[in-house]
Amino acid sequence: MKSILFLAIVLLSLSFQSCKDNLSVPTPASRNYQQDAAVLNEFVDINKTTHEYYINSNKRNSVLSYITNVDVEELNSVNSLNLSIFKESINQVNSRCGQLAASHGVDYIVMITENEIYISQIKDDSPIELKKKQFDNGRYSSTVASLNVTDYKESYYINKSNYIETSVELNPQSYKNAGWAFYVTCHIRNIDNKETARVLFCGIGYNINPCFEWSVTQGDYAEWNFETTSLNAPCIANFKFLR
Repeated sequence: MKSILFLAIVLLSLSFQSCKDNLSVPTPASRNYQQDAAVLNEFVDINKTTHEYYINSNKRNSVLSYITNVDVEELNSVNSLNLSIFKESINQVNSRCGQLAASHGVDYIVMITENEIYISQIKDDSPIELKKKQFDNGRYSSTVASLNVTDYKESYYINKSNYIETSVELNPQSYKNAGWAFYVTCHIRNIDNKETARVLFCGIGYNINPCFEWSVTQGDYAEWNFETTSLNAPCIANFKFLR
C-alpha cells in the first residue's frame, strides 16, 4: 500500500512539473547591436535647422504601421545598451556637423539617412554648386573612376569640365550601421583664379548609392582636383565619378 501511495505522489509531481513547463513563456534572445541599429536607422530624422540627427519615435515607415503599430513595438524592443551606443554614434556626427555649420568650416554639409538626402549650403560664396542627382527613367551613369574613402587622402584630377557627377557607395561592414562621415575637398582652377571647396558627407545608416551633381558657379570650364578623407578608421565607402 505504501509503495502504491509513493508511486502516486511521484506521478503527480511529474505531471505538475510537465504542466508548469508547458505554461512557461520562452524568453526571446536579445538582439545584437547591428540588428538593433538596423531598427533604429529607420527612425532617424534630420533637424535641418540645427544640422542634427535624432531618433523620431513617432515616425511611421509604412502604411501598415499606422494600423498595427508594429514599428513602435520594434523600437521599444531595442536593447537599452544598444540604444545608448547608437545615440553616442549620432552625437559624434552631430557634434561635427554643428561645429562646421557654426564656424562655416565647409561649403556644404550633406546629411544622409536611409530615407532622405539633405544638402545644406553653408557658405553663400562657394565656388561650386552641389545638388542631388535626379534620375531619368531609372537610367544610371557608369563609373569612370573611384576613390577609396579611408583615413588617408586619395585624389582624382579632372581637366576642363564645368559639370561632374559622383556617387557614394557605402561599405556596410565598415560603418556597422552607425554614424559615418568623410570630407571631400576639391581644388578648382579656371582662367581667372584658383579656389577650394570643402564638403562634409555624413550619415546614419545605409542609403543605396546616393548621387550628386557638381558644377562651377563662375566660368565655363575648370580643372578639378578631388581629395577624400574619412573620419572613420576603416575604408567606409567608395567615392565614384560617373559618366
